[in-house]
Amino acid sequence: MANPHRETAISALVERDWRAAGDAYTRAAHRDLGDGRRGDGTGGDVLAPGPRDRPAAGLSFLLTAGLCYRLAGAEDRARYRALTAAPLALDARDHVREGVARAVCQEFVADAAVVRGAEDAAAEAYDRAERLYRAHHPEDPLDAAAGPLFDAANSLLLHASRNYRGVEWDDLHGPDTGGEDYLAHRPRYKSRVLPEAIERVLEAGQLHVPRGSTEYNNDTYRCPDCGERDVNYVGGETVCLYCSVRVEEQ
Repeated sequence: MANPHRETAISALVERDWRAAGDAYTRAAHRDLGDGRRGDGTGGDVLAPGPRDRPAAGLSFLLTAGLCYRLAGAEDRARYRALTAAPLALDARDHVREGVARAVCQEFVADAAVVRGAEDAAAEAYDRAERLYRAHHPEDPLDAAAGPLFDAANSLLLHASRNYRGVEWDDLHGPDTGGEDYLAHRPRYKSRVLPEAIERVLEAGQLHVPRGSTEYNNDTYRCPDCGERDVNYVGGETVCLYCSVRVEEQ
């Protein structure tokens, strides 16, 4: 079952109502950080041992909310969202058994520091994440990186970089899918690139919608701003892949 607040947030991004987007992402976070239950009764508890997939989605929503609030000029709310995410991530890090999951939780701590502009704290947290990855090398790093926990940890960077189309999933990892550096590359890369991505969002005054399902050269739609026919289907919206405005049906 999809998180309906995420769909509301995406529509707010299309409308360029950054405060409304921040509010909706905050509600999306609280839904996924609640009892961890989906509509079908499944899910993980944010306070229990075991998989962190659903709580991690909540952490990613909190950080995206923080970025939206920064766009809206609500710096206090932006800081509060980051300061909420960090201790939740620390709590998860210290109460999961699987080493790679602990490293991903530490990434969230670092990402939260970037969102609130605490560069020194971010650098220290990314260094710790790298050490955790090196201490807990999984049997199949590629398989681990393809899971929902990592998807959540990738979300903020991939979303923010949509402003300049600068980061792809493969950029986050080292070149050797079986090597020890495959996952340890992530925090080093993020420490360089995430602050720039967020700064570019703030300079542009816009956060594009996240990338969903894309279709190129669609003859049904045309962007009213740039005239392109490449579309992005996400959160119930059909928007231009490049402008994030609603496309017009021809």
